[in-house]
Amino acid sequence: MARVSWLHLDVTLSAAACGDEFDLDPEAAHHLGTVLRARVGAEVVVADGRGGWASAELITADRVRLVGEVGHQPRPRPHLHLVQALTKGRKLDEVVRAATELGVDAITPIETERAQVRLEGVRAERARERWRAVARSACEQAHRAWRPEVAPVTRLGPVLPPVLSPSEGLDPSRVVLVALPYAPALPEQLSELTDAVEVVIAIGPEGGFAPGERRRFEAGGVRPVGLGPTVLRTEHAGAAALAVLSAGLGRWAHAPPRGDGR
Repeated sequence: MARVSWLHLDVTLSAAACGDEFDLDPEAAHHLGTVLRARVGAEVVVADGRGGWASAELITADRVRLVGEVGHQPRPRPHLHLVQALTKGRKLDEVVRAATELGVDAITPIETERAQVRLEGVRAERARERWRAVARSACEQAHRAWRPEVAPVTRLGPVLPPVLSPSEGLDPSRVVLVALPYAPALPEQLSELTDAVEVVIAIGPEGGFAPGERRRFEAGGVRPVGLGPTVLRTEHAGAAALAVLSAGLGRWAHAPPRGDGR
């Protein structure tokens, strides 16, 4: 059976019905027709990035019609949030792509002391738009009905306060992990994360987190974790952590929407 293409639309499908028609954006139409060589009448699956999805057919080069009822994919639990230090070049594009294919729910790029990249103003917004486009494309590749939110570039500090409550101490529903060399292995700590509603994993820059940043992690109740016996590049570490978390916390047990034409 041929693999059915997925398309993410900039609409909400919750109120849509069989027979409704939607326009494709020019980039999606070009990719579908030129790269995938889809023709009028081809079956596709459309999704809205909020869990809604439906079977559809291509009725013109840039328009689709729903041919099935709208389904909704439950969001897997716990919520996985990748906090990634800025990287040189366009390595963060690959971080976003891999994390999205592995099911991440949110991505926050951060500035750190040792990062060799600084993004502000227009450059930061342009980079964010590019990362959001990468996430959208990766969702289509991975057949995901949920699209991760890519936050604006921020500093490390704002990631920490939600971990602590001044009156109650640590919040057990939100666990923040930081990947550090020689820390206790992540798989050995999964049993302590089963009650978490959200798990945040923070990945440092090429030179790692600075000593002052590590002290702030320790003071903020952040849990250090190791990602195996080898040293990973910053652009690979997040994917490794997300794979371990997804498999170990049961997220891979959730059946994806059927999009194979059967």
